[in-house]
Amino acid sequence: MSGKKTLVIAILLAALLLGIFAVRRILIRSRMPAPPPPMGSQIRQGDFHESLTVDGRTRTYLLHIPAGYTGATPLPLVLAFHGYGGNGERMAEVTQLDTLADQENFIVAYPDGFEKSWNHGDGNRPAVAAGVDDVKFVRTLVEELERKLAIDKEKIFATGFSNGALMTERLGCELADVLAGIAPVSGSMPKNIASSCSPARPIRFQLIYGVADPLSPYLGGALKSDGGEVLSAKDTVAFWANANECSSPKEEKLPVRADDGTSVIQTVYGS
Repeated sequence: MSGKKTLVIAILLAALLLGIFAVRRILIRSRMPAPPPPMGSQIRQGDFHESLTVDGRTRTYLLHIPAGYTGATPLPLVLAFHGYGGNGERMAEVTQLDTLADQENFIVAYPDGFEKSWNHGDGNRPAVAAGVDDVKFVRTLVEELERKLAIDKEKIFATGFSNGALMTERLGCELADVLAGIAPVSGSMPKNIASSCSPARPIRFQLIYGVADPLSPYLGGALKSDGGEVLSAKDTVAFWANANECSSPKEEKLPVRADDGTSVIQTVYGS
């Protein structure tokens, strides 16, 4: 992943925590917050390699608890999903989300995919071929973290890159009762789940994409080397805008920051 993509994901997560999203009209159903669990010697700031068992498989994840965590105040949780061939450690390394988490005071979990892949519902990746229930894994992971840590249940977000982005889209469809928002990077809506996607409630949504992405086509169609198909970036944004009952889009050309002069267009739905 390039340095530019790293910066983009970092900015993205800052936006998640501040509530600055491309889709802003949100109807949040109240969920009763659980009291913070008692602090134990095993709960402290830092990085931890953790595991849990789901459907007979041992699943692993990297957990970062920010320097400001005390257990007295529930903190937001961000789930960050790596791309195909990666893992949680690599995702943490390239995104530098731990640094941002310490600055903004949120918890980050970097799950590891089955054989370095996610079952986003289509294609030929190992997790898809094995029928791994990654939605169940993520739900179980969140429940475990809520038992161990003081988590703000109204501020649980998911982001991901490439194959991880596709997984994030699926989670938006099937785990909207848990997630407050999703932010896929370089991955749009898988075609085969678009027709059945019916989120339990509107959620925040932001999509970041490059028009020249060589692996995940901006205009939609077949994914390179994956075997699955996706909607175009614009159709994906329109899908979530409709699901969230948002108003017509407004486009804005952002100030150029890239050294190569690349232009950036921001499309915003809702107020």
